[in-house]
Amino acid sequence: MPDNYADFFARVTGNAPYPYQQRLGTAPWPEVLDIPTGLGKTAAVVVAWLWKRLNSDAETPRRLVYCL
Repeated sequence: MPDNYADFFARVTGNAPYPYQQRLGTAPWPEVLDIPTGLGKTAAVVVAWLWKRLNSDAETPRRLVYCL
């Protein structure tokens, strides 16, 4: 497993993270994620959640539920 979030994100998605995606994976969860359509919100949330769960982040819920 990669040592840092940017490498993990790139490995999972095949793309380098946008700055907001990087922050989502390394900072506390925001109250709202207001990003325009087509900029990778679903990947940002799923990959950030997975990274935080794999790294035992106490603030990250055990389950992720989302609706498209």
